[in-house]
Amino acid sequence: MTDAPKPAPKNEDDKAAYLKAQKQRNLFIALGLVLFVVLVFFISMSRMASGLKRDAHLRAVAAESAAAADASKASQ
Repeated sequence: MTDAPKPAPKNEDDKAAYLKAQKQRNLFIALGLVLFVVLVFFISMSRMASGLKRDAHLRAVAAESAAAADASKASQ
């Protein structure tokens, strides 16, 4: 990244080596991008799942406290 890109070579042997190296770089960039997307996906799914569990627990606690409050009103 610090060096200026090299111009395309003139002869066929150098051109073939240049294209091979370019394809390899492109493949590694694509692979890194795919791995990043998969990582973000799984982290997001994990965070959403833990949020759903927390929300379900909070709803259950709220329902229990509402039922207890109704029971105490009914007994008075």
